[in-house]
Amino acid sequence: MFTNMRSNDVFVGLPHDLFCFTMLQELVARSLSVEVGTYKVAIGSLHLYEGNVNAARQFLNEGWQSTDVSMPPMPYGDPWPSISILLSAESAIRTSGPFDSASLGNIDPYWADLIRLLQIFRSKRDKDSNRIREERGRMASSVYTPFIDKVLADLSPPTQTTSLADPE
Repeated sequence: MFTNMRSNDVFVGLPHDLFCFTMLQELVARSLSVEVGTYKVAIGSLHLYEGNVNAARQFLNEGWQSTDVSMPPMPYGDPWPSISILLSAESAIRTSGPFDSASLGNIDPYWADLIRLLQIFRSKRDKDSNRIREERGRMASSVYTPFIDKVLADLSPPTQTTSLADPE
């Protein structure tokens, strides 16, 4: 797949666009029963907005993440029935809150994990760490564990230490 963009923000837009376009590439490949192939992109103006410079620096200072682990590949076969389930689940999670992801036994684990990630995102917003832990335990792939653990850590209140020493 080749994408040609007139303009793109390297910090805010590009990471999301790369994910979306490569997901689209994978959907088309699975729909046509062909291999995914390579992805290339050309961007006429790749830039960083001044208001994002500090956030971009902070991101870079966090260090590089390993590329040894990647997202699981989309399963072979027609993806559209699973996408229909994913979209229904997303709508329910967004409008109604908790979704019974334990009922996802009939969907490929790849798609079930994506639904569980949506539930985790909603549970983070609802500050429901118990549900996040439940969903973490149901995940088929461990590739998402660092993200889920970070969500849990962000929700955990800072621990307070008390001294048992006698004040003198």
